[in-house]
Amino acid sequence: MSKSNFAFNASLVLILVVLAANNVGCGAMNPSPTRMLESIAVIPTSANARNFPLGQVQFTATGTFSQPPSPAPVTFVAPYSGSWMISDPNIATINQSGLAQCVSAASGTVTITAIASSGSIGPGKGMSTAVSGTAKLTCP
Repeated sequence: MSKSNFAFNASLVLILVVLAANNVGCGAMNPSPTRMLESIAVIPTSANARNFPLGQVQFTATGTFSQPPSPAPVTFVAPYSGSWMISDPNIATINQSGLAQCVSAASGTVTITAIASSGSIGPGKGMSTAVSGTAKLTCP
């Protein structure tokens, strides 16, 4: 093999290696399996249903992640399964989209919780951990 063919082949291999390296873990479209949810903030942190149309309050969960993009919405879809919970369903209810509604003729303050499980389970995939955030809802 001539020196020019060897140099050409070595250059081609180097270009292919660089291209392959740049396509590993390209970010938000293909998050790395080691991207972990570290914390959740529920917004609004405190709400009085009296100040919202029809007394319905939309809560959102925003997560801080170990890798970009962060912060980002927590959507409770794989690999971040989870749900919304409420401390007293006799005072208010919440659906899985985070929409809370006071029960008719009930009054008091409840705690809204967004809880998510972060991570993948399996050999070499890390551990799954529960992460949660809370907010308060006051029903008139």
